Amino acid sequence: MLTGCVDPVQPTSYQAAPPGGGSGYAETWEDERRVEVRFAGNWRTDRQTVEDGLLYRAAELAAERNAPRFAVHDRTVERRVYETVDTPPFPSSWYRDRYRWRSTYGRFPPRISTWTVYTAVMKIELLPEGAEVPQAVSLRTTQAVLDQLGPKVRRPSPTP
Repeated sequence: MLTGCVDPVQPTSYQAAPPGGGSGYAETWEDERRVEVRFAGNWRTDRQTVEDGLLYRAAELAAERNAPRFAVHDRTVERRVYETVDTPPFPSSWYRDRYRWRSTYGRFPPRISTWTVYTAVMKIELLPEGAEVPQAVSLRTTQAVLDQLGPKVRRPSPTP
């Protein structure tokens, strides 16, 4: 039998963020064709997964409104780095050498843990069939994005 530590925190799944914020996707509609889409990861989610989740959600919103294309007007990725410092407890440990008991206190450096959290935000405009294409924007085809990213999107595991 294999035993060990298992980290209960998994990378962010492709799911709606809880009300008030958190990991997952969210959107804010500006009007019937313009929307700001957001995807936030946790400390186990890499940047590429966050960006893929953002683009996939944008394509889903376009598909829901029957828009074959969408234009990306603005796209940013925020990177937050967190750091903690753990020092060994006092005294860190004791051992017995040939003559007496000794402490290892001060012999081990503090342990520094660093983790990064990514949040991506994108403003898009849904382009219905025959709509005029805005200038100087990145144009995406809805179905192509869904086909390309669909297999890569990590969905939440079903609850028993």
